[in-house]
Amino acid sequence: MGKMMNDHYILPQNFYPMLKLRDYLHLGIIRHYRKGESIVFLGETIDSIILVLSGKLGISFMHENGKQKFMYHADPYTFIDEALGIFTSSYVHVVSEEDSSVCFFEKFQFLMLLHENKELLLEYITCFSSKRCYFMHEASEAVLYKPSVRILRFFYLLCNTQGKLVDNVYEIDVKISQRAISEITGVHFITVNKILRYLKKENILNKTRNKIIIYDLPQLKALIEDWMNH
Repeated sequence: MGKMMNDHYILPQNFYPMLKLRDYLHLGIIRHYRKGESIVFLGETIDSIILVLSGKLGISFMHENGKQKFMYHADPYTFIDEALGIFTSSYVHVVSEEDSSVCFFEKFQFLMLLHENKELLLEYITCFSSKRCYFMHEASEAVLYKPSVRILRFFYLLCNTQGKLVDNVYEIDVKISQRAISEITGVHFITVNKILRYLKKENILNKTRNKIIIYDLPQLKALIEDWMNH
């Protein structure tokens, strides 16, 4: 029944899905968006529970200084709600990064559903908790580790959670761009590019279009420890 709460929180879209809400879509309003269309504009209040049905949404915060910070992607059956509003110094921007369909539920209506269906309530709590784990992880990474180490740890932790051993190398079946890695880790795109080229040259890791291949996991771990001390 979907993903466990802490299995894949390294990637900011693999949150626990609220599959029980599929039984109540007739109570909401379903809308369709093309790639690039905004669902919540900067400065707009999120006054509904937004459930992703298909596609993918990108959620970013625009700070008062004009800088925009990517926060996470919302995959199918992940919700977006007013909890984003706790970041009072930021404006929320939600954009459809693929052709997407979403369902809008009124808050009161959604609370009634949670009250009436305990299994749905459990899914909501678990989904919310999985997001909390992700943001706690991101905050600790930013405080404890310098940018280059954050990138190495991203690959190492991703391997531990999603890597599969195939012919003595680890394969991570994930399609992720260098730009996305930059957004997730909060490290400049140029730095990500340089480190990826270094890892490939040293035959430690290689990122292809559709997967990440780790040839030497012990060496990747040793590199993390070495860069932490320098």
